[in-house]
Order: sequence, then C-alpha cells, then structure tokens
Amino acid sequence: PAYSESGRPERIFWHAMKRGAISLDDFERKFAENPDPWRTWNSRYERVKRAALGQAVGTGKYGRVLELAAGNGSNTPMLAARSLRLTSTEGTSTGVQLVRKAAGTLPRVKICQLALADKFPDTSYDLIVISEVLYYLSDQDLDGLALETARRLRPNGALVLAHHCETFSDAARSGLNIHQEFLRRIDASFTVEYHDRSRR
Repeated sequence: PAYSESGRPERIFWHAMKRGAISLDDFERKFAENPDPWRTWNSRYERVKRAALGQAVGTGKYGRVLELAAGNGSNTPMLAARSLRLTSTEGTSTGVQLVRKAAGTLPRVKICQLALADKFPDTSYDLIVISEVLYYLSDQDLDGLALETARRLRPNGALVLAHHCETFSDAARSGLNIHQEFLRRIDASFTVEYHDRSRR
C-alpha cells in the first residue's frame, strides 16, 4: 500500500481496489471472449513463470495431485507429466472446456468444475498446486481454501503456490505477501522453499 508522510499506511487505495475485485462471473466473461486473455500459453513472461512452477514441483512423479483454478489449462500438461493421477479444477464452465482441450488425451487426468469456496473432491493429495488466484479471493474464501488445503493435503505432502509479487487493479489484495498470509491461515508447519521467477 501507499504510505503518507507520517509513515501510516493509506487505506483509500485498497478500499477502491477491493470494490473493483474481479468476480467468478468476470472470469467467465473473459474466457468466453478470449481463450487466453493473459497470454499464458505464448508469452515469454508466462513461459518463464511456468518453468519456475515446474522447478518448484520437481521432476519426480507424485501420486495424487490437485490443481486448483486451472484457468485455461496452460499448466495442466506439465502437471500431468508429474502426476500418477491429476485432478484439475476450474471455477468457470468455459474454463473447464479449455482445460479439457489442453489436457486432450492425457491419461489419468480428471477435470471438474469447482469454485474455490467449495469443498475439494473427497480424497487426499500428495501435491496441491495453487497458481495466480489467491489475490482475487475475499477473506472468507481465503480462510475456507486454507482449511480445505490443510484438510486434504496428506502428511508430508507438498503445497506449491505461484503468484506474481505485484499489485493488480482487479485484485482483492496485494500479491507481495500473499504466500505468507495463506500459510498463516493454514496454521500448519511447512518447510518452505522459494523459486523466484526473476527473468523475463
């Protein structure tokens, strides 16, 4: 946030930003108008970020993997290659169709429509991946997602979070400390590794 001369944070900017936070219906409209509104498939910026995500996931295979808010599926093939069983979820109906297209005939991939405020599919996971979505969530939805993540992640499982450390005009919160904020809400002990996408 911006700071005044007295050193106290100014709240006006954040109040205005929260009023303009993008909704699930807004995401639906974006995908209906353009299957790749953020150029996640083709931009060099996104390719480097996806490589960082792959580095964080690692080269080995996990048993059961959950990808949340898969968007248009640009990360789904990479995660499928590192999974024995992958469940990819997306909150918009148009996005679900895009994820299905991205997954194609990949084996052992299940795709379902799921809003992040809803409960996860009824199983536990060795890896949960959450990318580019936490800063769009309300406090209530963030709390619910944290509880579900803690409930569904197996002991010694891995949680991979990938978000820009930037401020967006349509976000509900800053991305600068979003990972730390989310881990505090989970209230569990993690060994944390950082993989910084620092080159465009």
